[in-house]
Amino acid sequence: MKTPPEYEKTWTGLETGRYEAALEAIHGAMGAYSALIYHEEAKDAPDEQVIEKARQGRRACIRRREDLDPEDPADVARVRAEYSALIETVRASFL
Repeated sequence: MKTPPEYEKTWTGLETGRYEAALEAIHGAMGAYSALIYHEEAKDAPDEQVIEKARQGRRACIRRREDLDPEDPADVARVRAEYSALIETVRASFL
């Protein structure tokens, strides 16, 4: 059943941009975890715990992306900040 047009939510450009930025932060964290896995697997003696923890982190990113509510501006802002910081933390662990 399609929602009648008078009940459809429309977003401002600012709301859309903030939501997209939060998604990009989540995707950036997923990429950082993937790079960590690649870096660890390339070692002569990879640490399987590091690899598994990074895979868990990537899965958590996917769940968070699925749960992100574009109509909750506080959550969108929180996710953007948290995942932007997470990118730096994950990258620092192997650079």
